[in-house]
Amino acid sequence: MGCVRIGLIIVDLDMTLVDTARRCYDVLVKLSNVNGVSFSEFMEMYYDERGIRSGLALIIGPNALDYWFWRRCWLRYINDGEYGELMPGALEALRILKGEGRLIVMATGREIESNLLTPELAVYGLLNLLDGYMALGDLGPNYNKGDLLKRILGIYNNGSVKGAVYVTDHPRDIEVCRGMGLLSIGVLNKWVKELNADKVIRNLMDLPKAVKELEEAS
Repeated sequence: MGCVRIGLIIVDLDMTLVDTARRCYDVLVKLSNVNGVSFSEFMEMYYDERGIRSGLALIIGPNALDYWFWRRCWLRYINDGEYGELMPGALEALRILKGEGRLIVMATGREIESNLLTPELAVYGLLNLLDGYMALGDLGPNYNKGDLLKRILGIYNNGSVKGAVYVTDHPRDIEVCRGMGLLSIGVLNKWVKELNADKVIRNLMDLPKAVKELEEAS
């Protein structure tokens, strides 16, 4: 039996392609009373298995669980015009994957419409490397990352998880993938040291190799 080609690479944005943590923290401080939480504590909550919203709810109250509060945060982030920084190897890895004829689609859990991301993606130099990009805000409230991934699979892969993989830094995303039967590649960083993904890499420069190894193992 031949290996299954992975033709669709779905990749997360925040803390996978781009380090936006500090900017997100700064915006959150401006829009809430989270001043008593250090950046390190913020990052611990970000990667907590319960999700950042549960931890923050104990500090800032119900806003932490409110879709519209997070939308205001992301709009403030966008309107400030100060973005994050590309992760090492991001552009090179995507160029290689695109050169191999694979579709690359970015998926983000941000509670804003994807068209609002265009200026930021242009600054990073990502626009010409992406075949598409979608955000949770395109679906609206009461949807989750699993719904977003299903929507992307429906548009770009005939609704099938076969021949697709999601690249992410977050353990909760990986659990979502497992529940869907979707392959995942976990990307480690200084805040997350282990991930229970189908393949784990230390940086994006290893991504093209990891995709090929998943193909060979299928």
